[in-house]
Amino acid sequence: MPRKKKTEETVETTATATATAEHDHDHGHDHSHDHDHDHDHGHGHHHHHHDHDHDHDHGHHHHEEEFEFAEDPSFDVDYKGDCAYEVKVSVPAANRSKQADSMYNEIRETAEVPGFRKGRAPRPLIERKFARSVKAEVDGKLISAAFQKLIKDKKLTPIKMPDIDGLEALREQPQSEPLAFTLKFEVSPKVELGKYRGVAVERPVVTVDAKDVKEALEELRGRYSTFETAEGKTKAKDGDQVIIDFKGIVDGEAFAGGSAENYPYILGTKRFFPEFETALKGVKTGDEVKCTVKLPEDSPNAALRGKEAEFTINVKEVKRRSLPELNEDFAKQVGAENVDGLKERIKKQLADNSIEHSDRVARARALDAIIADSKFELPKSLIEDVAMGFLEDRAREMVRQRIPMDQIESRREELLAEARKDAELEIKRMVTLNEIGDAEGVTVSDEDFETMAEDIAARTGMRADMVSQYMSEESQRRGTYEGRIFREKAIKVVMENAKVTDKEVERDELEEQANDADA
Repeated sequence: MPRKKKTEETVETTATATATAEHDHDHGHDHSHDHDHDHDHGHGHHHHHHDHDHDHDHGHHHHEEEFEFAEDPSFDVDYKGDCAYEVKVSVPAANRSKQADSMYNEIRETAEVPGFRKGRAPRPLIERKFARSVKAEVDGKLISAAFQKLIKDKKLTPIKMPDIDGLEALREQPQSEPLAFTLKFEVSPKVELGKYRGVAVERPVVTVDAKDVKEALEELRGRYSTFETAEGKTKAKDGDQVIIDFKGIVDGEAFAGGSAENYPYILGTKRFFPEFETALKGVKTGDEVKCTVKLPEDSPNAALRGKEAEFTINVKEVKRRSLPELNEDFAKQVGAENVDGLKERIKKQLADNSIEHSDRVARARALDAIIADSKFELPKSLIEDVAMGFLEDRAREMVRQRIPMDQIESRREELLAEARKDAELEIKRMVTLNEIGDAEGVTVSDEDFETMAEDIAARTGMRADMVSQYMSEESQRRGTYEGRIFREKAIKVVMENAKVTDKEVERDELEEQANDADA
């Protein structure tokens, strides 16, 4: 799954969108977490304590004094498994009257009632006039305060705002009765960690040899190659460039996008219809060839879908790739001192790259071994949110590959099942690393942050201070990067204590494993 970064952000968003719920509730609004996916998965790893649900310092901009109940509410907590809770709440009636009383007094001070000076209208009149809205506001306030008390007393970490059952009945219920309702919500993922120190891991490794260096050199020369006009009798083959004029007609008419002049086409790239490729194989300068093409069913122009088009192609020129000579001039052109220096540089790059791949596979294997040895409970809605993100990515990828929409749609169930499996694994990976980080007392310092900014800057060629500013300019974004550093440090602890054995493999095998290992 090379969708790592996106995943991480999706996963992060959902859970912390709520960890924010843990604090930021103003319980009327449904914190719909914006899926611009930049959140940290149930862990606001800021450099202080992170405890599975962690102190998420994501924007709790508030230190309001705690709500005081006249009489404490009672909670009947029912844990349904998979991080889902159902809690029957009863708030004693004394709270309703106390809150209503202070609210009526407040209104009386400020309300403009015809026939009375401000603050002088009789209380019964105020009560009659504002009864419905005061009752709704009091009940809303008590529901919110009860939820806050519940999650504080029971140390719960909801990942979304709760669903509230029983609101309809409350509207009609007299104020003299206790306020009764049921809260339904999910909390952050739970994990019981298995053994994470001393994990046995096999790391695939490759030795860079002269053959690898030679192949990389050829590839580099290929990148600096030019196309030279071939002799008149040269027959075009894969890799050659043909300069062509072509014109297509459907039902005797030319159509938009069906013709071009002096078009440079490289044979074998398969960027045109297969029939074009076949017709152009073996042509010489000056040839004219024809071919019939069945236009695709997903052509942008509906009138052309599935139609047959007749193309006439005139070959203006055949050009053959010419590679630069491997000499000191070429070495200097690509930034080396001489040919030996270039070979050394390539060898080092290949070795560094291989080590990075080997380590990536080893890390993924270690993490998967820990996951297999741990017990998890994951909230269903989080799996669903992450899976939907994956599904959208996959669908977009398929559209880019020109797979027709109806075909994508017909595979929806299978793709969704796959996305759910990927989502579950991804969440487990993040939760596991966050938990290991907590257990090991991992912290994230400003220096860690700067190091990461410098790494990104080196890879992207941007200025480190610009990267650093971008990473920090929103607390949510900073939280995402801190979460990432936190988990990097956690996997480092795992690898420092792992029992690693190296196993020599073929280069393409290592690359395949590194692609699969998305840890």
